[in-house]
Amino acid sequence: MTDSGNGQAQALRVQGLSRRFGGIRAVSDVDLDVEHGDRVSVIGPNGAGKSTLFNLIAGLYKPTGGTVELFGEDITRLPSRKRAQRGLTRTFQTSKLFLDLTVADNLYLSLAAPPRSVNPLRSVLRDAERSARVRELAEQVGLAGQTETPASELSHGEQRQLEVGMALGGDPKLLLLDEPAAGFSPSERAHLVDMLTNLAPSITLLLIEHDMDIALVIGDRIVVMHEGKKLMEGTPDDIRQSTEVHEIYLGKRHEDT
Repeated sequence: MTDSGNGQAQALRVQGLSRRFGGIRAVSDVDLDVEHGDRVSVIGPNGAGKSTLFNLIAGLYKPTGGTVELFGEDITRLPSRKRAQRGLTRTFQTSKLFLDLTVADNLYLSLAAPPRSVNPLRSVLRDAERSARVRELAEQVGLAGQTETPASELSHGEQRQLEVGMALGGDPKLLLLDEPAAGFSPSERAHLVDMLTNLAPSITLLLIEHDMDIALVIGDRIVVMHEGKKLMEGTPDDIRQSTEVHEIYLGKRHEDT
């Protein structure tokens, strides 16, 4: 078990993580430590290896090198479903919704439901608790007035909001969000920022976001990826002031004014 210095294992510890696709090294020797309650944004240009890193952490890809620890446990060889059972939840760049079902039904399916009790009264109480949780999630992601709307009729931004709600429905300990603001309108982006900055402190957040403004607002710590490697790591101010980040992330040489 890796100790974070306060007697508690780190939420996530990645060491030397690498992944090859044929002759292409998509992720190369990445180290990353995430403490409980951290808000970490991963940024970088297209092709930097951000989503591959997420897929390695979540268990969709097997690494060609390195290890992944979740809350002190080596999960490098565990399948994604086992990682989910240990509190790791994620969203994807592309929609994974049940489009023919309503917002409420999608949220119901995301809840970690206990087995139905043989006691009818207890079953009713549990169903009432789940209904209340669905309403709470819908309110949290800005869909309180659309619980009976089929997911297929939501706007792109609303579908992304629903995906975040479903991710939260599993009561995650570590939440991985892969470009949650993609395709959002300005008002939807503002709501997303408000929602993520008000997440429960018990949830550790690891965020990929192409929009640097959002990434720097949400993240207390920023990891910059480039060509599969971790280029640098620091506070939002560190990243704003880095000439190297401007050169690589913006695709042009930064000029002092």
